[in-house]
Amino acid sequence: MIHETRAPSFGPDFILDLDDPAFISNPYPTYRWLRESAPAYAWAARHAVVFSRYKDVKAVLTERRFSNDYRLWERYRPAVWPPEHAEFKQVVESGLSRLDDASHTRVRKLVSVGFTPRSAERLRVDVQRVVNALLDEKIVDDHLNVRDVSEHLPLTVIADMLKIPTEMRAEFRAYGLAAIRASTLRHDPAAFFAVIAPMPGWLEMLRRVIEDRRKHPLDDDLLSALIAARDEGARLSESELVALVQALITAGSDTTTHATNFALYALLRNPEALADLRADRSLLRNAIEESLRYDLFGKDAIPKYPKEDLEIAGVELPKGQMVLPLVPAALHDPEVFPDPERFDIRRDLSQSIPFSVGQHFCLGAHLARLELEIAVGTLVDRYSGLRLLGEPVFEPNPMMRSIARLDVAVR
Repeated sequence: MIHETRAPSFGPDFILDLDDPAFISNPYPTYRWLRESAPAYAWAARHAVVFSRYKDVKAVLTERRFSNDYRLWERYRPAVWPPEHAEFKQVVESGLSRLDDASHTRVRKLVSVGFTPRSAERLRVDVQRVVNALLDEKIVDDHLNVRDVSEHLPLTVIADMLKIPTEMRAEFRAYGLAAIRASTLRHDPAAFFAVIAPMPGWLEMLRRVIEDRRKHPLDDDLLSALIAARDEGARLSESELVALVQALITAGSDTTTHATNFALYALLRNPEALADLRADRSLLRNAIEESLRYDLFGKDAIPKYPKEDLEIAGVELPKGQMVLPLVPAALHDPEVFPDPERFDIRRDLSQSIPFSVGQHFCLGAHLARLELEIAVGTLVDRYSGLRLLGEPVFEPNPMMRSIARLDVAVR
């Protein structure tokens, strides 16, 4: 059965509200209450079951009888797509989350070669060049809004990876931001179609890039390799190809922006950890991992849907039930991470799962880690007087605790 959801410390009628400013500023008291008092919380507003304990979240993420395909939701009602978006509809339906297990494995294998740890490491010089250029441009009078760097870094790197022509970069960025926004609006058709209104023009841009690359393939180029997989082996459909490019834009951009903001914020509000990092530069990678565990930016979860009736943590879940595994709550579970609200850059993080786990482990995780390491490491190394200038300013976002401004002094 679903656990009782009331707790005196949260009032007699506690209702989970991800848009509450208090939650956005500090969600961890809520996560703690969920783990302790309602580890399988019946969230009436979303018709969903929310899991928050580490062992339950990991069980959901690794159970192959769950799907990311929202068409399996028991309350799903297909929206009527306008005719002008027929092509984008086909692209959406060819995305990794919509494919059956065999097709998902086939497509993911084709693109994963570009996102191995070794592939990411080969981009180190390029990422460093982008970070240096952004810092030179965005720092004014020893002041920086970190968002000005973090927002541009990942999309610039992805555009470089795909070798998008310079004259198309602004359009590419607009497309990427719209695709990111659209991905959060699956259950709000009116808002979804408003966001994707310019999509036909952007898809035409992608077709031009793909056709030009098809005629003039480049060496050591991810897009050329994907086109070859489409044309030579017929292992990738045209819609799957475009869907993969879109996935690279969305998955490789927005999350890295938020992770960079929160990583730097965590270090600057924990000066002892910052001093330890400056004294021992080998701690940087673990400091990045700890920042992802300590204050993960997601406030919602990617919904999962059982493909058949099953049971998790003693809770019976019927086929099509929306299930939300709250990874940020799991990463503060004291059964796995002792003293979880302490920022400890020497912590054992072998059990940390900020990029999910299982078949839907984030493809861009290694690239995101590299970008975080370089962005944060460069700021720490260059500016001995790096310090916060006030608290972060948050902005509305349906999926993330999104920092709009994080002002720092750089001297």
